[in-house]
Amino acid sequence: MCLFSTNIHFDYDGHYSKAGDDYEWIPTDARLYAISFKTSSLEEITYSLLKERICRKMGIDLLTKKLNLGYNPLVVEPKRQSYILDDEDVFVYLTSVDREQRRSIFHVEDIQELQIVQITKQLSRVGESSCSKNYSERESGYGEEENVGTSLEHDEPPQKKQKRSRL
Repeated sequence: MCLFSTNIHFDYDGHYSKAGDDYEWIPTDARLYAISFKTSSLEEITYSLLKERICRKMGIDLLTKKLNLGYNPLVVEPKRQSYILDDEDVFVYLTSVDREQRRSIFHVEDIQELQIVQITKQLSRVGESSCSKNYSERESGYGEEENVGTSLEHDEPPQKKQKRSRL
C-alpha cells in the first residue's frame, strides 16, 4: 500500500470580514500552522479527524471548544468564505486547487469555550410527569381528554371526556 502525504496549512483564531464584494480572512495571530496526514487516499481524511488533529496541534480540548472550519476557495470570484461542515466538504477542500496546484489556506475560527453542564433530574411541581402537557394545562384541566383515538380498533369514533366545572 502506497501512502501519500497531504499537508494542510491553517490560520487559527481569526474572522471573516467583508471588503467590497469580497470576504477576507482577518487572522488574530500572524502565525501559520501546518498538519500532515499520511494516508492511502484523501477519503481517509474525515471531518472529525481533521478537527481532532487541529485541536491536538493547538493544544486545546475538542470537547470544550466550538470551532468553525473554512476557507476562501481560490477558484471563486468574488472571494467568499466556504465552511467545512462534513466529510464531503473536507474532500472538496482537499481536491480544490488552482492552476498552479495550490490549495487555499485553511481557516479555523475559535468561536467559544463550551461549558459542560451536568444534567440533573428535575421533578414536576405536582408530582406527575409533564410529558406533552405544560403546567398551566394540567392546572386548568385543559387537554384532559381520555381515549382520544384509542377506540379505532372497534370502528367507533373517539369519545371525549366531559369537562367538570371547578366552581
